[in-house]
Amino acid sequence: MKHFVQYAFAFCAMLLAAQVSRAQETIVTDGVQISDITMQRSSGRLDVAMDLDLTGMKIKSNRSLWITPVVTDGNRYVELPAVVVDGRRRSIVRERQGDGALVSDNIYVRRHNHRMQNVEYETDIPYERWMDNSKLVLQQEWCACRDRSLGAEMITAAAMPSAAQQGQPQQGGASQQMQPGQPKMAYATPADDGKMRTAQGTAAVYFPVSKSDIQSAYMDNKSELEKIRSTVNGVSGNADNKISSVHLMGYASPEGPYGFNKTLAANRAAAVKDYLVSNNLVDASLITVDSAPANWDALKQMLTESCINDYRRIIAVIDDPTIKPENKNAEIRRRFPVEYDFMLRTWYPQLRVTDYTVNYNVRPYTVDEAKQLVYTNPIQLSPAEIYMVALTFEKGSKEWNDIILIAVQTYPQSPESRVNAANVAMANGNYTQAAAYLDGVPATMPEAMNSRGILAMAQGNYQQAMTLFQQAQKAGVREAAYNISLLKQLMQADS
Repeated sequence: MKHFVQYAFAFCAMLLAAQVSRAQETIVTDGVQISDITMQRSSGRLDVAMDLDLTGMKIKSNRSLWITPVVTDGNRYVELPAVVVDGRRRSIVRERQGDGALVSDNIYVRRHNHRMQNVEYETDIPYERWMDNSKLVLQQEWCACRDRSLGAEMITAAAMPSAAQQGQPQQGGASQQMQPGQPKMAYATPADDGKMRTAQGTAAVYFPVSKSDIQSAYMDNKSELEKIRSTVNGVSGNADNKISSVHLMGYASPEGPYGFNKTLAANRAAAVKDYLVSNNLVDASLITVDSAPANWDALKQMLTESCINDYRRIIAVIDDPTIKPENKNAEIRRRFPVEYDFMLRTWYPQLRVTDYTVNYNVRPYTVDEAKQLVYTNPIQLSPAEIYMVALTFEKGSKEWNDIILIAVQTYPQSPESRVNAANVAMANGNYTQAAAYLDGVPATMPEAMNSRGILAMAQGNYQQAMTLFQQAQKAGVREAAYNISLLKQLMQADS
């Protein structure tokens, strides 16, 4: 299976400048000892080999460790077959899924903790000219159920020896020419479209049998109610904020009579409203209340993140429009009795909740005020205000980069913030991260065209890059004209 996290290369110019570097003799990471690492050219092929000693490694039953060798020069890369070390449960699941769940050429190993285990790795790929200045990087990624990534890191393992080291004649001509300059980034200015904010949360408020009033001493109600109070006070306690509305959504879990669940869910939401009003936290006129007899969305999320083999079929029952809402729970219980018993005992209590959303407005800030907030409380600022602070620093400076990244971390859905963060990532040589930032940004956004052109150029897709730069130039991006000229130089150098 393909990893959910794409390979992230944080290479800068110094990585490309290294002409000669010997392979590390031994790498030890998470208990895996990697030695005898070789990377060399032979008869038009690139040979890569290493020895992996798993003896010191311990792995949880439902986890996997993916070690993927990657050959890269910082712009282009080739992924080699991975070594996938599975815990006991993950290995059993793969066996049940069969060959269709395996990636061709990958090496799959079931780890037996406390035993000696070795993996001898050897592969080769066609050699390309750009590999003259390449390095071998080991992408190490821990995964859980269905190979869902839990985090990754990279280790530089070896560098391609120079032609002199390999006893080959030095290349002349174009390869000796000065490399073209760096492309120009086009940064996007976010629109100042107001400062409406939301603060959200979930409270599991419980009721004694036949009761609909909140008793703070009952079960965990005291701590659950404190969540709501803390959220509201966190908003109203700031003089710069003004609450515009509060929405409450009450849920019951699916078991029990459908009609009773409807009443129970409505009572839970109404009780939370009464709590907010009676404690002078929010004016009653600002509160709206809704309810639902079953919290299906939350249950589907739990199923998706679980290791239940039939999770897709259970979700299909929930989504089946031919099954009446009042019959869905019974149908799940009939078709999947074992899984249902687990969900009833473990997950259903977590579905009896009230979701709350506090909507509020934040006043606008001056540049000086925004500078004070950008590092401490950036959510108080709009994307436009954060960018306004960034403009007080030189583009490409540490301060500029830090603030651009704060913007995308605070507003990950902002297309302008994503394009700007992609530019910073590419300026630092991290093209995979840049691609992730650009994913989902509208294709018609002029600055995004320019950024995608730079990404395509770095990956060697020159024709695609030219098309994107031309579209960006036509859309008014001034930097695109320079990038077109730069790209032509690269195309001539490669011809």
